[in-house]
Amino acid sequence: MKRNLIFLVPVAFIIIIIITGCAGVSDEVISFADGATESLLIALNNQDYESYKKDLDSAMLEAVPEEDFIKFSSYLKGTAGEYVAGSKEMSKSGIQKGANIIVYEATYTGESEKMIVTMVISETGDGSFKISGSWFNSPELRENPYQ
Repeated sequence: MKRNLIFLVPVAFIIIIIITGCAGVSDEVISFADGATESLLIALNNQDYESYKKDLDSAMLEAVPEEDFIKFSSYLKGTAGEYVAGSKEMSKSGIQKGANIIVYEATYTGESEKMIVTMVISETGDGSFKISGSWFNSPELRENPYQ
């Protein structure tokens, strides 16, 4: 039952994004998200917290201290392998409750299917953008949940 719930939550989230449509996310947000997501995925490969945190908003910085980052990046590498640099492709985008949601499919060396990487991008008061959320979903991750 718990396993089904872990699977259904990310699927439901993606379905909501599809239903809300793809309109509304600006090219500027997508451009930021593309570069920031690539940097974040490579930082996870390299367990490089300094590179990882550079595009995070303050809430994400507080939620993911270096110790938690190292633990998660080790889990991700041990479970799904490494991200293949440059392999991510945007599959969907939309705005939900004022948040820019960008969904990517990315290749990981230990996965038989693409990893679904969902990014939430927020606009700061000065007009720049920051990552305010990220989620990873794949068959291997569902089979071996993060603890």
